[in-house]
Amino acid sequence: MSSNLGLNEHHHDVVLNYLRFARYKRSQNLRGWEGCFQDVKDSRLTEDTFTSDEVEDILDGLEAVVRGEVESELININHTNVLLLRQFFQQAEKWHLKLQADISELENRELIELIADFEESQFAGAAFESATAQRYILLV
Repeated sequence: MSSNLGLNEHHHDVVLNYLRFARYKRSQNLRGWEGCFQDVKDSRLTEDTFTSDEVEDILDGLEAVVRGEVESELININHTNVLLLRQFFQQAEKWHLKLQADISELENRELIELIADFEESQFAGAAFESATAQRYILLV
């Protein structure tokens, strides 16, 4: 697995910090979605038997809740990424630079796999725990 993104040490650290942030947010989102399922188990699955209509109703309700949660988090992720881009653009504008992005590269499977390998190599062997996330939050 490659852990080299072709960046200098400073930019490597910035990417690593962003990945830590993203992993923390992903962990938080997963806990929230797990909570949706647990709520259904605790509140709706108290009977021994259900009709097919009742099961369908339970699943439709769960789908609506999870869809809303996922959509909300995807919107939040998009807005967070725009804030990150905004920071880069503001820094570039101070130096009268005009940065450009090749949007077509955002779906480049090879580069996506490179980033996935990079993330895995940086966090391999250590489970992502809330203590790590708490340390990251304290650094920010």
